[in-house]
Amino acid sequence: MIFRKTSPKEITSEEILSQVSKCDPEDLETFLNQIQTRIENTEDKDWNLLMAKTMITSRLASLRSS
Repeated sequence: MIFRKTSPKEITSEEILSQVSKCDPEDLETFLNQIQTRIENTEDKDWNLLMAKTMITSRLASLRSS
């Protein structure tokens, strides 16, 4: 008998957008890399992912200017 591994539930772009505001400053760059990879792998423009990328980028810029 072959058992399939259950694949983890893929997080939606709406959930990513809501997690951006809750993300710790230390984790912003890794979260940004994950979003960038996901944007590159999608065929259509996902406006929620693009907005999340913009939000993280602006947060990183404000942290570095302080």
